[in-house]
Amino acid sequence: MTSRDEPIEAEKSTGEVLVVAAAAVDTSIIDDLRRRFPDRPIATCDSLLSAISTLNRRRVHAVLAGVNGSQPRLEDAVAGLREAAGDDARIILCCVPEAEPVARRALAAGADDYIVYPLMYDEVDTALGLTRPFVWREHRLTAAPAASLAELDLLGKVLSQIDEKPIVLLETLASLVRRALQADGVTVVVSGSVATSGEAVARPVLTAPMTGDSGVAGQLLVGARRCGPYTPDDTQKLTHYAAIAGHILKAAFRQRHLRDMAHTDELSDLPNRRCFHEALGQTLSQARSDRLPVTLLMCDIDDFKTYNDEYGHDAGDEIIKTTAELFRRYCREHDLVARYGGDEFVVVFWDPRGPRVAGSTHPACAFDVLKRFKEALRSHKFNKLGARGHGQLTISGGLASFPWDADTADALITRADEALLQAKRGGKDRIYLIGEHQQPRNSAAG
Repeated sequence: MTSRDEPIEAEKSTGEVLVVAAAAVDTSIIDDLRRRFPDRPIATCDSLLSAISTLNRRRVHAVLAGVNGSQPRLEDAVAGLREAAGDDARIILCCVPEAEPVARRALAAGADDYIVYPLMYDEVDTALGLTRPFVWREHRLTAAPAASLAELDLLGKVLSQIDEKPIVLLETLASLVRRALQADGVTVVVSGSVATSGEAVARPVLTAPMTGDSGVAGQLLVGARRCGPYTPDDTQKLTHYAAIAGHILKAAFRQRHLRDMAHTDELSDLPNRRCFHEALGQTLSQARSDRLPVTLLMCDIDDFKTYNDEYGHDAGDEIIKTTAELFRRYCREHDLVARYGGDEFVVVFWDPRGPRVAGSTHPACAFDVLKRFKEALRSHKFNKLGARGHGQLTISGGLASFPWDADTADALITRADEALLQAKRGGKDRIYLIGEHQQPRNSAAG
């Protein structure tokens, strides 16, 4: 390695970018950089060792180096790159997703950052500290090229899906841009979610950022055109659709946020009463068509008012939060847990394993879950309750099952509430199944 005291061809950065085209770097990035930065020299070499040799002879603005998970002594090589490049040059590592842990560790050896394939134009520009001499956003026309009826139809569909699941909205958005630009494929990337229409786009021909309130919300990646090259009108249309998409994503985020607020209990972070009623109706509708059993638990915390009055509302809040957390932990992923109000909780147990049959023992699965939950509640230490905060809290509950005990949501709630009242009258700390009042499921039995 050449000493830093020896003469170097250029003491100042020439603005050159050195691309180390190792296996982890898609070589198309070289052509992309040359096309996007025609006035900036782009040099290449085929290994980290040759890059160090090159850097010892001249200074560069930045280095884009491909790394993978199997390179020996990678951190030493990156340290050598940093020493040869000097403090002013940026060193950016490029890797496939599987090699991200390796790239992250190599940052400590002197790299400035790493980016993950597939590469995004704006991400590469930012990482390398490059400013394009011509940015597509600076190419302004007085109006957007006219949209076809098919585009307008898809745009209307996108707007109608603002309240849908994010992936549904993104897929329609990708279809809209693909139709508008007659592309082989369009990929939309937003906050880790990826949706594609047509062919997946690994090497985009056109890109555009979708901008939200806090900056770039996502990327539109456009593949090759079906016939012929893209025109300035195509670029301008992409600009407008990217702007529209940014506004749509902003509206969709607000809509989801407002919906979540309207359906979530603030203290427990569980679905609230309104959300529970909607979900129970949907679950029973599916249960009717698929002949699935559903069991509803209504329960409350025994003597909750006593704890609240004696220890204060902070202690009461701790009890509610912890009970909610334990319900989420011990109930199955597909069961719905909600706060019904005050210290009351509801759980909708349903069984996706198959059609109900005569004599089904479906409520047994609910008793198994509740046994584990009650043991956890009893053993949990509630700090705000002091000496009484361990082994004291219990719940009482009532169970009713669809379709045997009731065939509508309101009737099922009423029947489960009746069973809860029976549990309270029977001495608390027990679970009643409607119709089995003579054999309560107490704490010992689960």
